[in-house]
Amino acid sequence: MKRLGFTYLHCNDLDKMKYFYSDILRLNCIWQSEETLAYQIGDHQLSIRMQPGMKTPEQAFAIQEGWAGGTSDRPSWSLECDKESFSDIVKRAIEKEIPSYFPAPKWVGYWSFPILDPMKNTIEITCTEEDLA
Repeated sequence: MKRLGFTYLHCNDLDKMKYFYSDILRLNCIWQSEETLAYQIGDHQLSIRMQPGMKTPEQAFAIQEGWAGGTSDRPSWSLECDKESFSDIVKRAIEKEIPSYFPAPKWVGYWSFPILDPMKNTIEITCTEEDLA
């Protein structure tokens, strides 16, 4: 058996990353120190480490297959949500003016709402439940 255990991100502003992943995405923070954050997402752990000299990449959405968008060939990922979590994240992201690829969620065989974190990583927020109402 194999599974994806950890993903490691780096940033130049841990407070902004914490705000995004804790307050916008509402992920479960399981570890925090002056230099690192860790979030549990199912059986996967997302770890974020402070790198003070790191430059913030230019704002560009990653190329992803599902919604045929983006121009950058950098890594990206999706966060699958139930309809309540999806709607809540979309609402917070729009209210807080988080950069998004679409002005509103788009049905592409599932609901898609790609957004950028503070380090310009593309995270596609998804929901497979057709009826969001």
